[in-house]
Amino acid sequence: MASSTIFSEATLHDLWRLQRIPQEWLRTTSGELVTVVNPGRHNHDAGPDFLGATLRLGDRILHGEVELHLDARDWVAHGHDRDPAYNGVVLHVALPANNAEAVACDIVRENGLPVPQLLLPASVLQSPAQQELVLLDCPLSRTAPEKILATVRHAGQLRFETKALAFAEQMRSGSWDQAVYRGIAEALGYDKNQEPFRRLAALLPIDLIFVELRSRRALDAGEFVEALIFGAAGFLAHRAETDEPHDAEIAAFVSARQRIWEPLRHSLQIRPLPVESWRFFQLRPQNFPTRRLAGLCAIILKFYRHGILEHLSRLLQAPGKRGNKLAQELVSFFLCPAQGFWQTHYHLRGRENPQPAAPGDLVGRDRSRDILVNLILPALWLYYREAGNAILQNQAQEVYAHLPKLQENRATQAMQQQLSRVYPLAKELSASAKCQQGMLHLQKLFCRPLRCEECLGLQPGIPASS
Repeated sequence: MASSTIFSEATLHDLWRLQRIPQEWLRTTSGELVTVVNPGRHNHDAGPDFLGATLRLGDRILHGEVELHLDARDWVAHGHDRDPAYNGVVLHVALPANNAEAVACDIVRENGLPVPQLLLPASVLQSPAQQELVLLDCPLSRTAPEKILATVRHAGQLRFETKALAFAEQMRSGSWDQAVYRGIAEALGYDKNQEPFRRLAALLPIDLIFVELRSRRALDAGEFVEALIFGAAGFLAHRAETDEPHDAEIAAFVSARQRIWEPLRHSLQIRPLPVESWRFFQLRPQNFPTRRLAGLCAIILKFYRHGILEHLSRLLQAPGKRGNKLAQELVSFFLCPAQGFWQTHYHLRGRENPQPAAPGDLVGRDRSRDILVNLILPALWLYYREAGNAILQNQAQEVYAHLPKLQENRATQAMQQQLSRVYPLAKELSASAKCQQGMLHLQKLFCRPLRCEECLGLQPGIPASS
């Protein structure tokens, strides 16, 4: 940031992302009240700061991007008024010039249209209450250790059930298998590629993939599903001769799948995604979307003979396996080691493959646990609840309780410190995924809005209002 170093622009981004801007300041310079329906997705690449936001300005609903600056003059100073990439910006959030009193500073897009502005006082960045991970003087931390741990575990169960209900909403637009498939695809997209993965899952439904796989048993199933996935994703489009990969292995991989894909594309009437939809910028090669697409192919191959729900039900009902052992088996099931071509390649273009390419899992253990915690187990729990099968519903919960912790992040680390101020409970609080999820639930619904008394009143059997 060239124009101001008094405050951190990251803090301003956090205020917008977490919607911590006081209501009295949510009004544009023209006097329109701003209601944030969706703040958008934080963009760490080139372009506007938040993508896909939905706002209500007065009586208008606007969909688009949001750009933030510490100094309102930076819209022009950074050349956004001359850059077509910013023509989708529907709101500019900034501090007024020189961090002084709010003053009107009219700005326009490259296409000449004006940009609504929200100018904030410098004081919003100075308030400690606006920070995302402030350690609170937590009343829960001063209760008995048993009460702390019981509250966290109960919150973990509430978060689990919340995810199940969110899955139920997704079920309204398709089959159970399709909803799980879409969720797995989104999980493999991580932050930067969730949208193209979501679009791919809609373009190429799982039922269609299964039907095509089962009707072509003479073909290599792995090669066939890669042709479908990479073709629909836009990576098998014919290139000019000068753009063809020079790596012989890449050329062989692509041409074999193109031969399968081209007739399928016409018979199934699939219009592939633009290959430009996929983001590689600032990603480690191990996390390139091409490798995650290969991971999706590997997961599809695990399910296509019986379907997703049927196969997961068989795993959950395996005789003699419960709790910790079943949790380990489910984690291993979603683990997808790199094989063949993907042991030495990251991309389908030679210049994108650093040499030597280190082998690595297409879907690793951490991502496998994430998929189980955030999607598979809540979905199974919901399915068996609606089917009236209490035994398997409890089995899904038991697996959840035995899953080891996921990767730590700033939020879980801060909550561990907050809840361990009186008693040394950090080890117990990070012992399982359920405890981690419980801490995230408490932070979101109780710590951030300072609902301490309600948090102290949490008891098993009493739902938490959101």
